[in-house]
Amino acid sequence: MTFRFTGIFQRLNAMDIYLLVLMSLYCIVAILFSPWIPDWWVIVLSDVGIAAALAGIVAVYTDASPRWMKAVRLFYVIPLVYPMYNHTQILVPKLNWWLFDHALIWLDHFLFGLHPTQALQGISIPALTEYLQFTYITFYLLPCIHVAVLYYQRRDDEVIEFGRMMVFAYFLSYLAYFAFPAVGPRFFLHDFSATDTELPGLFLTNTLRQFVNAGGGLESYSANPIWSVNRDCMPSGHTMMTLVNIILAWRYKTNVKWLITIIGVSLIFSTVYLRYHYVVDVIAGVVCAFAVLPLEPKVHAWMLRHKIIQY
Repeated sequence: MTFRFTGIFQRLNAMDIYLLVLMSLYCIVAILFSPWIPDWWVIVLSDVGIAAALAGIVAVYTDASPRWMKAVRLFYVIPLVYPMYNHTQILVPKLNWWLFDHALIWLDHFLFGLHPTQALQGISIPALTEYLQFTYITFYLLPCIHVAVLYYQRRDDEVIEFGRMMVFAYFLSYLAYFAFPAVGPRFFLHDFSATDTELPGLFLTNTLRQFVNAGGGLESYSANPIWSVNRDCMPSGHTMMTLVNIILAWRYKTNVKWLITIIGVSLIFSTVYLRYHYVVDVIAGVVCAFAVLPLEPKVHAWMLRHKIIQY
């Protein structure tokens, strides 16, 4: 079956389709389960607004548009990645209220004969903690640095491919959270309230840690933080997207590939050292990354073949 979109739909690209599909799924789920989702209308209204804004961008953009308009067309999705993550975390606890942490803890111990986050506490020092906490918060920054360098060098084909691959990876990880909700070892294997004491940094660690906590939905006033924090451990999105970014940096021979690799590898290690993830989360993130790299081009080729998109 061949889809022949007309009008504005003919001008959509793969990144647009990935976003629209995810938002459509979330809107359908929010409406169907609205009796159990108090904020369901927030998801629907915001996604409809985003779709309308995307239609406006696509309608006004042409090949003759100035460079700044091209930047808007290419990068509009960047500020939307985190809102899509928030939508995920509104829905996940309502659709799958189980926590899989005990199973992940068992798998870690089965594979390694110990609990890795507890073992790593033996090598923790403030300077290392400070560095790793910094690298952890570069999760969204590293892809932005990479794509900015590609755009500055006017490598537009690679900018488009990079955007497709990263958006596909982000959204695939969001959907995976519905299957295996988990909150991480900092709650199940450690005393969360003692984190600052047991893993002290030097200067900014506590501030950066609070920033991560707030971004992860953690309510400081919650008597039981396990039930307010986001269920985003399995697979490790930090590992998945960072590894895809590293591989593409080497594939494109980007001149920041060593920076992305060093900080990226440190970031992946930090996910376990800082108690955000189990090692099996990281392993799953690696597997997902290597699945995305061949899968997304196949999806893209299918959409081109069926004339859903033109590029």
